[in-house]
Amino acid sequence: MYLTFEDYQKLNASDTAITSDLFAKYIGKASLVIDEITRDYYQLNDLATDNNPYRAGKFREAVGLEINHLNELGASSSYEAGLEPSSVSMGRTSINYGNQTQDINGAPLSALYSDEAISVLAGSGLLYRGVQSI
Repeated sequence: MYLTFEDYQKLNASDTAITSDLFAKYIGKASLVIDEITRDYYQLNDLATDNNPYRAGKFREAVGLEINHLNELGASSSYEAGLEPSSVSMGRTSINYGNQTQDINGAPLSALYSDEAISVLAGSGLLYRGVQSI
């Protein structure tokens, strides 16, 4: 586990909406989503012994923000996130919520990505997608 509830509380001192039960509900999925975004960097490297405390701290912060995001969505899977309708019609009135990517099994995993988490990771190097040159 990348983050304990106590660490989460320190990162989000002003947010009291997440209880230990909600934290336990979302920590697994939040970790999976952040692993997806960072291409499993901390599956391949040890977070606790990382020589770059800035990068490790930003990663932990991103996991915390992802927990907040999942709680706000009220969804812990891409299927649940894809259950929201893309449009609603009543008589001659129609409301379209925009271009939402959705397939038969629900939304893609990217529907669960927290913009705030991605923003926090942006300067850490964990989002780097370049190719090493020789």
